[in-house]
Amino acid sequence: MIVHPRVSWLRLLFTFRGSSLRRDWYRIAAATLLSVVVSWVGMRYDLKSWSLTVTPFTVIGLALSIFLGFRNNACYDRFWEGRKLWGQLVNVSRSLTRQLLTLTVSGSAESTQKEYQKQTVLRLAGYVYSLKHHLRTTDPTGDLQNRFSEAELQTVHDQHNIPLALLQIIARRIERTWKDGGLNDWNMQSVEGSLTEITAIQGGCERILNTPVPFTYTVLIHRVVAFYCFALPFGIWDTVGALSPLVVFLISHAFFGLDVIGDEIEDPFGTDINDLPLDTITRTIEINLLDLLDEPNVPDLPEPVDGVLY
Repeated sequence: MIVHPRVSWLRLLFTFRGSSLRRDWYRIAAATLLSVVVSWVGMRYDLKSWSLTVTPFTVIGLALSIFLGFRNNACYDRFWEGRKLWGQLVNVSRSLTRQLLTLTVSGSAESTQKEYQKQTVLRLAGYVYSLKHHLRTTDPTGDLQNRFSEAELQTVHDQHNIPLALLQIIARRIERTWKDGGLNDWNMQSVEGSLTEITAIQGGCERILNTPVPFTYTVLIHRVVAFYCFALPFGIWDTVGALSPLVVFLISHAFFGLDVIGDEIEDPFGTDINDLPLDTITRTIEINLLDLLDEPNVPDLPEPVDGVLY
């Protein structure tokens, strides 16, 4: 996610990095070049009788802008829901850690109790990392090795849903504490409520990941935008004349740009510079949990790399 500091309006106007031009510049260039050719040929050979009128482009352009707006709103709702779910995960992780540290007792010795609580909280941090990798379809092994035992990792190695399996391991540790009398029934309900909420958060993220915007709708929008921008020179060159390429450039930049923005934010869990900074959020959760454990070696928050948080 881009986290540029506030810059001047003029500098923002000419910013290329992070804008839709990274992905649609060649489409805009093709439409503008076609407009140059159409305008030159039309004016050179006086082909006004072959020119389209601007009326259909006015009507279609209005409808197209509405459809693009609806699609981008739907894609942004997915992006914002993903951010809210991860914000909720931050809060629930803090609450569950507080519950584990204040409500549970494991073993008669204080040192044994603290070590057991620490290991459970470290597994909770490992779960958060595994969820990030699950949503990005990357390998979580490196982030799990120091947070789960080898035996536990072996049991989840062949699981289809590794975060869910890891959450089950955490739940079994808490169940063991409850059965040993280290957690009374009332407090167990509170802890179970937190685990259930984490499961619901994961399910919400998986719903966003596995249910994209309907493909037929996306294809139709792409086609109509392309048809409109590439047919536009044939409808305006006899009215606008030599300025036709400039008009086509501005209009195609707007329509192609809106089309690309919808594609970029449809999946908020990726690694594009406009996606959610899951690396930073997971590290934030880990830092918060380690602080609650009073651990001496707490990692630093990731710094933006060229103005981007990942």
